[in-house]
Amino acid sequence: MLLALALLGGITEASQVRYRVKPNETLFRIAQRTGLSEAQIQRANPSIRGTLLYAGQVIVIPPRPTPPGSVRVRQGETLTKLVRRLGTHEVELRRANPQIDKRGTLNAGQLLRLPPRLIAAQRAAEKKAKQKAAALARQKELARQKHQKQLALQKQARQKQLAQQRQAAARKPAPRPTTYRVRFGDSFFSIARRFGLSVEQLQRFNPRYSAANLQAGHVLRLTAPAAANTPRASGVVVRRASTQAVWTWPVPGYGRITSDYGWRVLNEKKEMHTGIDVAAPTGTPVVAARSGRVTEAYRDVTYGWGWTVVIQHPDGWKTRYAHLSGISVRAGQLIRLGERLGSVGSTGRVTGAHLHFGLYQGGATRDPLALYRAQSD
Repeated sequence: MLLALALLGGITEASQVRYRVKPNETLFRIAQRTGLSEAQIQRANPSIRGTLLYAGQVIVIPPRPTPPGSVRVRQGETLTKLVRRLGTHEVELRRANPQIDKRGTLNAGQLLRLPPRLIAAQRAAEKKAKQKAAALARQKELARQKHQKQLALQKQARQKQLAQQRQAAARKPAPRPTTYRVRFGDSFFSIARRFGLSVEQLQRFNPRYSAANLQAGHVLRLTAPAAANTPRASGVVVRRASTQAVWTWPVPGYGRITSDYGWRVLNEKKEMHTGIDVAAPTGTPVVAARSGRVTEAYRDVTYGWGWTVVIQHPDGWKTRYAHLSGISVRAGQLIRLGERLGSVGSTGRVTGAHLHFGLYQGGATRDPLALYRAQSD
């Protein structure tokens, strides 16, 4: 209900009322007459634009704040009701407010002083409320700081992870090619070093080529060839799908052939050369071309083999390694593919340092180069 009051003390101080603005009345004058500040009236009336008011405008007059240690009488409140609301005694309230008459007459909005006991309780309650609010504020601040710290740690972790990923991507080598076309001046050694391989690996991947026949334009494998069906060449059978049937080159890093398998003339005399001669410096490692058991390991002076090793392999195969400068195996010993058995030398009937590599199947000699060509096809 709209109240057209003259603001001469008729406004209830315990509750807010609505008031119709009179002509030429300003916000400042209303604030003065109600004992409120302009800001208090503006907070109660968000629709007020600045301090501008117009006649007939309806505004809310908020209740005036009660000073500390005091209490305002509510509308229709008697002394008995007030004493009950405050939880005190009438004598105690009268002692603090001697202006109350004998009949205990009270007016709405009247300001009374609280008894000292209630003032102390009020202050204690206010202090406790402030402490509780401060503790709550501290908890919120600590929670905020903890949350901010967690966010900062998460951000640092993400940045570190991204940096590690960028570094890993920068360090990650480009995919290694699977083949390489030989250029002028290349050798097994330079190609193997360029692609992080050993000469033995490169020659095992490319048995059809050797240091003697490697030419510009040849395409070399840089990875192990996939297993294939059983190939046949020159009567030699190689099962590439079987680990036991894999052959490796006996002089890793060296492939120049100085004498092929077959008939040759030596000292004006025609003779059958039952193997191939691979040129290499004295002391160069010689390895088993295939896994097997050593059947001979001695220095031959009858046939001119010099220091020689013979290995028996599965399926009736044998290999001979002759003219060695020394051997590191003994008869009866099991030896694995690629395991060192001695060193290149010039012992026996020779004209220079090299390895005589002989191949036998069922007691008959075979061309070792035919075996390796069959394996690579």
